[in-house]
Amino acid sequence: MAVCGAGWLAIPTVGPALAMGQAGCAGDDCNSDTQTFAACGGEPVGPDEWESAPIAGTPYLDFHGERTWIFNPSGWVGARQPVTVTAYLSLVQQPNADGGSGFANASGNLAEYTVLPVAGGWQVQVLNDTCAQYYLRVVVDYAPADGGPQGAPACATASDAGKD
Repeated sequence: MAVCGAGWLAIPTVGPALAMGQAGCAGDDCNSDTQTFAACGGEPVGPDEWESAPIAGTPYLDFHGERTWIFNPSGWVGARQPVTVTAYLSLVQQPNADGGSGFANASGNLAEYTVLPVAGGWQVQVLNDTCAQYYLRVVVDYAPADGGPQGAPACATASDAGKD
């Protein structure tokens, strides 16, 4: 867990003493919380990939310091276990709108992943273990379905209701 606050370190030198400060967190940047993504939120990108939002056009999720997002794409992809989880971070909520600032892959404690079994599938948790404010997009990849009985994913069935 990241530690916030101001700290000072005095470093002895040959000449005058040098003090180095550690920047503290501003406002509520380090108030930990957990948010659960909508059960049938996001969308499949083909049969073996799911994303929390398209690469452009939809706002990314607020991902302030010490926030955990919980995703359960099982309603879209069935009970298959994720193979890879990729987090993309941006400094702005819509990085590709009107020449926005873009986005980058998260690394280190900017996005720490936990993949857990839950009833009917798998849950993906993503933690921003820093005190920095970002916006988040998540992509989860799965091994190809083996062709065995999968059943219709719940979200696909619900989104197809009423369509002819």
